[in-house]
Amino acid sequence: MAQSFRHINMAKGNLYTVREIGKEWNNEMLEILKQSPIESKGLTICFDKSPDIFMIPELKSQYYKCAGFFKNDELTGFGMLLFYQAYVNGEPKTIAHFCNVYVKKESRNRGFYFRASDFFFKNLYKDTNLGYTIIMKGNKAAESHINRRNPKFKNLPYSKVISYLIVKNVLITFRKKESKEYLVRQAGISDIDKIVSLLRKEFSNRLFAPLINKETFLINLEKRPDFDILNYYIAEDRDKIVGVCAAWDTNSFKQNRIIRYSKKLKLIRNLYSLFGTIFGFPSLPREGEAFKDIVIPEYAVMDRNPKIMNALLIKIYNDCRNKNYNMIIFGSCYNDPLLKAVKRFFYQNIVSNIILGSTDKSLIEENKIDISLPYIDVSLL
Repeated sequence: MAQSFRHINMAKGNLYTVREIGKEWNNEMLEILKQSPIESKGLTICFDKSPDIFMIPELKSQYYKCAGFFKNDELTGFGMLLFYQAYVNGEPKTIAHFCNVYVKKESRNRGFYFRASDFFFKNLYKDTNLGYTIIMKGNKAAESHINRRNPKFKNLPYSKVISYLIVKNVLITFRKKESKEYLVRQAGISDIDKIVSLLRKEFSNRLFAPLINKETFLINLEKRPDFDILNYYIAEDRDKIVGVCAAWDTNSFKQNRIIRYSKKLKLIRNLYSLFGTIFGFPSLPREGEAFKDIVIPEYAVMDRNPKIMNALLIKIYNDCRNKNYNMIIFGSCYNDPLLKAVKRFFYQNIVSNIILGSTDKSLIEENKIDISLPYIDVSLL
């Protein structure tokens, strides 16, 4: 994948160029990522992807390509385009995910997206004509590119906002009372067929949800780090499986690292640590450390019932509390009723735009795609 160096056609003598890059640039890419933290409500945080920024593309995609943005011979930014099989209007289709775009502060507003458009969007893998990207709300520089056309760059895709991704960062504090209506337990090998059936029913009705069958399920069990059948929790009602939810510690390849607390948040952290000592919940990380968190990558419940999802999340929450985790991360599109499952938890929302992109203008403008309930796997963003 993406190993050779290749200059994209540029004006001769241009200070900035775009080249294809691969794993030999991993360390430089991680350093640029660490120089690009986000700030929200007094918290400066880096979505670190150490030690291998290519781990997520390899876990998620069939094929990917990566472009580096160079000032002379210095790497100053990069981006990736991933391709994988997902559901579109209920049918499997190869789609693209534009992601991992980071540029050093001094090289921003130099047209990386436009300059790299031929590399990314000309002659797409398997003639893919549909994809998406996620842009955090308030990232005005990135938001300015939504549905922005430029006649000099004819391969830029058409795009529009189709929904919002709501990520619930659930803070683990006091133990919670578990459901008496549903029995929730960790899954076993004998549950696989029923788990796959539930997930397929959920995924096939959601735009961008990954293709799933027993074969892909078993492949994921094998290739995901720190993951096996025990990462799945199932909810039963009178011996019938009515819900499933995976819980995954992704810290071996993806960390939410605290760069800086505001003075107010430092005080809150100290109070939290004090209460933690008394009541037995885990301390928050210091500056420079990462949260110990669990991500929810997959879930499905009968009739989209938030009560079932809540029962699953409470069981996962209590198990994570016993293992000194700080947070559970659960996300979906804003109109998903299952987001109500965290109603009685203490959480903070992070809101992002879900952007549909296509090389075919009619797919964007003529409502040919069912965009009612897009699916985003927050574990592999």
